Amino acid sequence: MTTTRRRILGGLVALAAAIAGTTVPVAHAAAAARTRSVIPFDQGWLFHYGDASGAQAPTYVDTAWRHVDVPHDWSIEGPNPPADPFSSTAPSTGRGGYLPSGIGWYRKHFSLTVASTRKVFVEFDGVMANAAVYVNGTLIGTHPYGYTSFRYDITAAAKFGGADNVIAVKTDTTQQPAERFYAGAGIYRDVRLLATDPVHVDQWATYVTTPQVSTSAATVHAQTTVVNGGSAAASVSVQGVLSDPAGTALPAVTTAAKTIAAGGSATFAYDVPVGNPKLWDLKTPNLYALTTSVQVGGTTVDDDVTSVGIRSLTFSPSAGMLLNGKAVKFQGVALHQDYHGLGLAAPQRAMQRRLAELKALGVNAIRTAHDPPSPAFLDLADRMGFFVLDEFFDVWIQHKYADVGDYAAYFGKAAPAPTGTPAVPGASGSVPWYQVDATSIVMRDRNHPSVAMWSTGNEIRDSLATRTPLLARMVSISHALDPGRPVTQALFRPSDSGDVTGATRTTVDVFGGNYRSDEVIQAMGMSPARAGLFTEMGTATSSWATVTGNPGVTGEFLWTGADYLGEADGLWPTVQGTSGLMDAVGTVRPIGYSWQKVWGASTTTPPATGTTASKVVAAADHTTVSTDVNDVSYVKATVTDSSGRVVTGSSAPVVFGITGPGVIVAVDSGSPTEESFRGNTRKAYQGIAYALVRATGPGTVTVTASSAGLTAGLATLTGTTSPFVACTGSCD
Repeated sequence: MTTTRRRILGGLVALAAAIAGTTVPVAHAAAAARTRSVIPFDQGWLFHYGDASGAQAPTYVDTAWRHVDVPHDWSIEGPNPPADPFSSTAPSTGRGGYLPSGIGWYRKHFSLTVASTRKVFVEFDGVMANAAVYVNGTLIGTHPYGYTSFRYDITAAAKFGGADNVIAVKTDTTQQPAERFYAGAGIYRDVRLLATDPVHVDQWATYVTTPQVSTSAATVHAQTTVVNGGSAAASVSVQGVLSDPAGTALPAVTTAAKTIAAGGSATFAYDVPVGNPKLWDLKTPNLYALTTSVQVGGTTVDDDVTSVGIRSLTFSPSAGMLLNGKAVKFQGVALHQDYHGLGLAAPQRAMQRRLAELKALGVNAIRTAHDPPSPAFLDLADRMGFFVLDEFFDVWIQHKYADVGDYAAYFGKAAPAPTGTPAVPGASGSVPWYQVDATSIVMRDRNHPSVAMWSTGNEIRDSLATRTPLLARMVSISHALDPGRPVTQALFRPSDSGDVTGATRTTVDVFGGNYRSDEVIQAMGMSPARAGLFTEMGTATSSWATVTGNPGVTGEFLWTGADYLGEADGLWPTVQGTSGLMDAVGTVRPIGYSWQKVWGASTTTPPATGTTASKVVAAADHTTVSTDVNDVSYVKATVTDSSGRVVTGSSAPVVFGITGPGVIVAVDSGSPTEESFRGNTRKAYQGIAYALVRATGPGTVTVTASSAGLTAGLATLTGTTSPFVACTGSCD
């Protein structure tokens, strides 16, 4: 099931700590009435930087801790905002953007008024990193990888009947360097509570495919696993109701009943025929919704809601990639997950803005370099019409550099129970973390129509002999859980590394390689032939002729779509990479306009430039902004001449002010140089700075932007308590 913080899919669990005022409408009419309770758990947390002895205990005194909402990336703001968090001596080094690392604690008080017969789970979309989760002082589980989601059953540790509960989460990024790029810190993605009947759909167990697709008819095939966590056997059936993009429900399909013993499980499968389907594609990303209801004795006790994109996607060495029977290429870019001044804790609105900017350049595909994205990001990719290359890991057993805290520290280590994720297919007993994480990535993300392929890793440096069985295991896991979706890998010097003539070429479904397009083409033509993919290329437009000149090449991903923090070792005070088609706040570079023409997007032009600064012009990209943590408005301050032309040579400090029911979440610019993102002042970069604003209530919000010697600018926004609603198609 896909859930994000923009949705409460029904049911209510009373929480002492604050979801008041955040109730939001469902994304689809089919999800309006729910039996399962899915409750956002993002608001009302307390945060402490540094270790805190005994902080897991419910009696721990946390009154001095700072109030925060999650998603929250404490590293990007630093331990003492608005002080500059960057340091040339940071243990993260320039690879981590010279930003702070260490231990951070989170605590949240909440109450439960549901019946004690319910099962209660807490689900994290991502915690960076080495999360240890406690409920009322009991250690529930630990999870090292910061990019994968996990869910814990907290029923036994929780107190019902309205009593005070305390959840405490310790995060630890002390071991540095940890990545070759900025990775954030803290509970940087969404959290939710789930309350279910003991007889319920298992974690990420619903799997939906569309094996038969045409413009006149389609078949939606669904399977799900129901677990019986009760004390007695139950006669269980499953009913599926598919609703079209307008919310109209198709006839229900009900399976035969099965008896599930206490502590047991059973898998159910069914087909839903669809006449004249509205297909999902890149231009019209139509989404259906499938409600899978668990029935015991004819009464619905649990349900699961899954977004469905009806589409066919095939790959072949002769035709390349076909979407709904039509040839299409990945016009792709790689993206790291930071959003500059927001770090990794990006509101969905910031993600939406970036995707819309890239779509305007002709981009139709995102490679999630080099780790799995958030469910919120994939929801947007589904809605906006993007392909996604969903990547597992940046390293396997061998570190790329001296990054002792990267995923190689956990890859082959045995995962202790509970893992917070479903069982690894074909495994028994203890399994290594890489198998646990690969399983969770595929099961969580496999229903997204945007996900075109899996990538098992990026430029893995282990020897071929070491890599071969590991790759084979990841491919087998992917195929077992998601047989219809191909697996690739972003290979490093594939000819030199033995991948062209070795086992790699026939283990992956699509042969992928970075920068060496000729080696990819060579491997594609060897028997048995494979489709190919340029998983990473520079931004020179000359490579596109090679893509279009080879039908079996499915496309390419440029490095990169937008600038990102990190990969700046030894470059202080530069703290980021600058290879994007856009800078970190969305200003398009000349190469971005070049690709826009190559990819056939509607042509846009850069703004006119001036030389003598006269004034600051302020404008909000969205003049209505919500209190919803998923929303933010980018107020742009442009240093211009008297005619309104941007003075790109200006680096004047811009001071932002705000009045009314609003708050400045961050200040930002495209500058690659260290400078705090907190406070109210930001130096213009090429004449532009931003204030990122969120409402604190309804009413008029006024933002001023001033700089010494220049006429000040003003932007007016309307604050609202209405929930953020993600857009669809080419939007924002």
